[in-house]
Amino acid sequence: MPLAARLARSLLRPAARAGPTPRGLISGPPQEPLGPGESVVGLVAMAVTCLGPAAWVLSHLEDYKKGE
Repeated sequence: MPLAARLARSLLRPAARAGPTPRGLISGPPQEPLGPGESVVGLVAMAVTCLGPAAWVLSHLEDYKKGE
């Protein structure tokens, strides 16, 4: 087999082979629905994660303008 064909074959084959199938995963609706408290905690955590860095930068904008 020519060198170029062997090289192409090795580059085109998948790097990871399929392993054993994961077990214990359940798909579908949750067995116990979330309560309103859990939903609020999750939404607040996501909002702080997304908006927190932007709020930090805006509150320290004057410090960044000084350019020390």
